[in-house]
Amino acid sequence: MPKIFKPFTDHESDEIWSRIYLKRIGTIAREKTTFSTDFRIFLLGLQRVSNNGHSPFLINEIGNLLIRTEGKPFVPKHVNNQIKVLINVGLLAPVSTSRCLVYPKELILLKTDRKKVALCQEHGTHRSWSLFNNDWAPDYLPTIQESVISKPIEEQIVPDEDLEFDVDTGTYSS
Repeated sequence: MPKIFKPFTDHESDEIWSRIYLKRIGTIAREKTTFSTDFRIFLLGLQRVSNNGHSPFLINEIGNLLIRTEGKPFVPKHVNNQIKVLINVGLLAPVSTSRCLVYPKELILLKTDRKKVALCQEHGTHRSWSLFNNDWAPDYLPTIQESVISKPIEEQIVPDEDLEFDVDTGTYSS
């Protein structure tokens, strides 16, 4: 029996459900001046994002790529303020700058294998950012350390001579 469509419901799965065509996203970011500037910056960064979440740009490049309706580029101060908006809502990592937008690994599927990832010139690392840890994510999962105990501790019950146990009531008396 097919599933019944429920309109106006949110996705509850943490799984990836779609693909985004990065070239088209960049074109939309550059040309659609009716979108908010922060959304356009978010889309523009997605076009360049690497597999570690870093999206590098040259100095003032974002402002020059996103032309206003009058045909003039955005000033760096406005671009930086819009990046702060994206950081505050959790769409970019707090370490993001106009030279490198960093997308959290919880937001997009990333690989952090250092053999396949170039070093970011702006941040000096190849690592992804984790919003859950609010820090750079480790390359590999932590290893479980072996226990220093060679055998389990055995429980020993030492009877107290001052107390007597009453089996009928299940209580101790002195």
